[in-house]
Amino acid sequence: MRSDDPPQESLDLLDQSALMGVVAREIRDASVKKWGADRAVELLGASPRLQDCLQKLKKFARFNQAILITGESGVGKELFAKACYLMGNRTDEPFVSVNCPQYSDGNITVSELFGHLRGSFTGAHADHTGLFETANGGVIFLDEVGDLPPNAQTLLLRALAENEVKPLGSNQTRTVNVRVIAATNRDLRVMIKNRDFREDLYFRLRYFPLDVPPLRERGDDWKLLIQFFVGKLNAEYGLNKAFSAISFRFLEGYPWPGNIRELKSIATIGYSMAESKYIEPDDFVSELQQADWKAPSVAIENELFAQMVESGQSFWNVVQEPFLDREINRFQVREVVSQGLLKAMGSYRRLGLLFNIPPDQYQKFMDFLRHHRLKPDS
Repeated sequence: MRSDDPPQESLDLLDQSALMGVVAREIRDASVKKWGADRAVELLGASPRLQDCLQKLKKFARFNQAILITGESGVGKELFAKACYLMGNRTDEPFVSVNCPQYSDGNITVSELFGHLRGSFTGAHADHTGLFETANGGVIFLDEVGDLPPNAQTLLLRALAENEVKPLGSNQTRTVNVRVIAATNRDLRVMIKNRDFREDLYFRLRYFPLDVPPLRERGDDWKLLIQFFVGKLNAEYGLNKAFSAISFRFLEGYPWPGNIRELKSIATIGYSMAESKYIEPDDFVSELQQADWKAPSVAIENELFAQMVESGQSFWNVVQEPFLDREINRFQVREVVSQGLLKAMGSYRRLGLLFNIPPDQYQKFMDFLRHHRLKPDS
């Protein structure tokens, strides 16, 4: 596909069976039935790491014991928690999500999870029903469970062991039937050694351990995800943008330290900054989290490239003349231009300067590339 060809059809408009395994399609269909298309749980990707994780999830979901989901920040642990709920036998009951770090005070945390009676602490002006009772019969998701304060850990252990909760200020326990799904990006075993997390609680939580792989270990899934997110934006804004081939080459090997959360942000920023239908590296490179990362070099026709970029020779002498004299072929020139575009962040004007072409010869340069079909695929 040449750079002046239209982008391929957005992936959100294609048959998603190409992007999802059997389990992921089951999860998506169940989420649409439960919550509607706007809240669909979409676990896209074809990598073996993802598929193995989904197969394990499906097996765990059939039981009622606690699940501990581990993984780096941004891998989508809450999506996997929702998927466990959707594949289980409690979908007619509530799914309650709790962001544990938002509660810094121990009493407030216990109150939110297990409830309190009026007057049990300063500010407790009325009885309050905790989230465990709200989720009764269903599933409660404890996101970043490693941030729970010690008193909340103790009461959570009791809830898991005895199926009972005791509101703050009460002498009476209340029976609950709740499946707990917890998640963390912290190493709880290290926290146990440092006495920051209860070992007995850890083993109660990890009856079924589910480790979500980081994006860098999922092969080419990042390419599918970028196209999917851009497709969503196209549908929302009525445009037809796409990441260029240069952008895909630029991102090849990027470790995605922020995982899918970072990828979605990059797709959105690149989409908003691109002034043409193609999203080039210059549209998003400043937002990459790993600022010291270097794009992979294209190790073809290095000698021609070095003559221009390192030795200061002109494109006309180094490339045009040998090409017209048939000393180098069209494919070699395309690769040299492609390598230059990587360094020029996808900008042909910047490429002209890189190849020592005076600004007043820019149009001549572009006409030469177009006439001889030397522009790389975009």
